[in-house]
Amino acid sequence: MRLLCGTCKVTNTETEKTTEVKTNFLKSPTWENSEVNLNFLDEYQEGFTSSEYNSHLKKASDHNRGFYRDLLDEIIVACCAAENEQEIISFLHTYRAYERIAYAFPMIYAYKSRDYLGSFNDLKVWMADTKTDGSAGELAFFKRYLETVYDEDQLKVTTDLRFQGSEETRSRQFSLIRNQILKWQNGFSTEATVENQVLSVPFKELHTLLLTVRNRYFHQMSGRTDNIKQRSIIDPETFFKVLARPMLSYVATLFHDILVRDMDQTAQDLDI
Repeated sequence: MRLLCGTCKVTNTETEKTTEVKTNFLKSPTWENSEVNLNFLDEYQEGFTSSEYNSHLKKASDHNRGFYRDLLDEIIVACCAAENEQEIISFLHTYRAYERIAYAFPMIYAYKSRDYLGSFNDLKVWMADTKTDGSAGELAFFKRYLETVYDEDQLKVTTDLRFQGSEETRSRQFSLIRNQILKWQNGFSTEATVENQVLSVPFKELHTLLLTVRNRYFHQMSGRTDNIKQRSIIDPETFFKVLARPMLSYVATLFHDILVRDMDQTAQDLDI
């Protein structure tokens, strides 16, 4: 949590290189946590203060340590790479973290539910065979979980992708993401989208964006006609600079939301 909020220094004990992670990835767009504290949490989530976050995390520190240790390893690399402007590495490890949470978070959500029958029915829906946008296994499971747990207003909240570089680079990358990855058709757009400059992507489409870019750029398959070709993006560094921080912020939001659900449930248990 401290790492995602920009309050950590991370030292690689092998290389002895230290990276100061100052970016608050819980905010979108991300911003520098110049005060290096978690006081912003006092006003971030209605009903909870920074001291309550701290108290809850300390009490839960012995839960699922193996899972969170592995997740932390991925988040460390993703955050440090983002701070060092190694956008491709940051994106890759954000995706690896996403795969870690794709099965675990829905199970945690169901486990914390008071309605056993309701959570069982939810699990049946989430585990349905229908696949979309290339999702398979736990990733398809996770997409259905997101569409069930978040309400319509939350799913419509947008994240801005800001394009950089030459006009030709911005035009190609903007068109690729809008038309081929998100498949916006018939003139569909979002209010804050500005042609070739800003693509404002709804929360419900971030799963597809992250998964599709990974599959079509890093995991190319012979015979596929929709692989992301190098000439389609011109410059990979510029392309992943557009994506790396917004995708890491997306994962940070998911982590925070499952944490808040746990805190809510704990508070309810204390009221009984």
